[in-house]
Amino acid sequence: MAMKVIVVGGGAAGMMAAGRAAELGAEVRVLEKMNQPGKKLLITGKGRCNITNYGERDKLIKSMPGNGSFLFSAFSAFSNYDLISFLQERGVETKVERGERVFPVSDDAEDVARVFRAYAEQRGSRI
Repeated sequence: MAMKVIVVGGGAAGMMAAGRAAELGAEVRVLEKMNQPGKKLLITGKGRCNITNYGERDKLIKSMPGNGSFLFSAFSAFSNYDLISFLQERGVETKVERGERVFPVSDDAEDVARVFRAYAEQRGSRI
């Protein structure tokens, strides 16, 4: 019997969690209050989707307001470079702009949202 998982929130993190849990054999359902998953992604970077920053892990952690050290283990498990590779493997090429900000080459946040939705749904997650 498969483990049943409910993911609350269909943003980038929720869809990634859903996709990974489904990959590992869980029966996954994503609960999202907006009319479509990934909707907030569409407004990031003025619709262009500021995906991440290109800096090294320690530099990113030090740049976080307050005590960013809580992010160390998360960034060690899945880094900003891993995210860039994840998107590129799925057809979203990226570019680095001023301030080491990473955007899709298309400048279209929908391209990024589509990848996250597909990752979750193609593995069997129900959104």
